[in-house]
Amino acid sequence: MKTTMMGYLVGAIFTIVIAAVAALDAFAAGGLVLLASVVAGLAAGLCIGGLIAANFALLAMEEKEKEEVVGHSPSAARAAA
Repeated sequence: MKTTMMGYLVGAIFTIVIAAVAALDAFAAGGLVLLASVVAGLAAGLCIGGLIAANFALLAMEEKEKEEVVGHSPSAARAAA
């Protein structure tokens, strides 16, 4: 859960940074160019941010599977006894 939330946070930060860079590049032009750049920046940021969040979610899932395997292995049962 903690790793997944970190993924969402990192993805959101990445989205904000990409949208801000796109907006700053088109700020001088203004108008529809600025709007189009912000929308394109948000779309790109959401895509890349979503991939980052998904990567963190997969990492959390793999860690959970490793914990379950270690917890159910016969050697772990013998060590606990």
